[in-house]
Amino acid sequence: MQRRLLLASLAPTVVLLLGVLAACSDNSRPAPRAPHPMSPENASRPPTPQTWLDQVCSALGPAGRTEAPVPDVVVSDLPGSRDRVVAYLSSRIDAFDAAADGINAAGPAPTDGGQLVTEPVVRLLRERAATTTRLRADLQAVPDVAPQTLFETLTRVHDQMVLVGRAPVLRELALPPDLARSAATVPSCTALDR
Repeated sequence: MQRRLLLASLAPTVVLLLGVLAACSDNSRPAPRAPHPMSPENASRPPTPQTWLDQVCSALGPAGRTEAPVPDVVVSDLPGSRDRVVAYLSSRIDAFDAAADGINAAGPAPTDGGQLVTEPVVRLLRERAATTTRLRADLQAVPDVAPQTLFETLTRVHDQMVLVGRAPVLRELALPPDLARSAATVPSCTALDR
């Protein structure tokens, strides 16, 4: 008798719990992300040369446009100089990485051996980002209480950033002749090489 009463008292709770579980698992899943029509995820429709070039030039564009000289080292304000140089280095790292990511997203060039067109540039951008990241870490590691070391590190970082160089421009990609001709008709590419 007690067992029946216990089961009877639990029945509404069990029914409520089953209803909640059923509502939570109604098999509704978010719709899968639609692939970008020109991305490597949609291999059934390779991009046209113009579309691919536009993606690559659009990826390289911000890295070139945000380029500025390395801030000068002001001896009377070494901590401020460090802050300005660190901010500059951070912006260059972001620009190099964004350009490499954008080129990767565009996929290989729509030509025979297309990967050989993009791989060297992406590798160069990643190397420049890694070098800049190391320089920033070196600079951030110097304490403010060591002004001579801070000055020497700022000077070294300044000189090495000149050697790191800028983001590559389109003409530095090993474009086959047909893609190079197409680039002349793509606005983002002509803007990039100006």
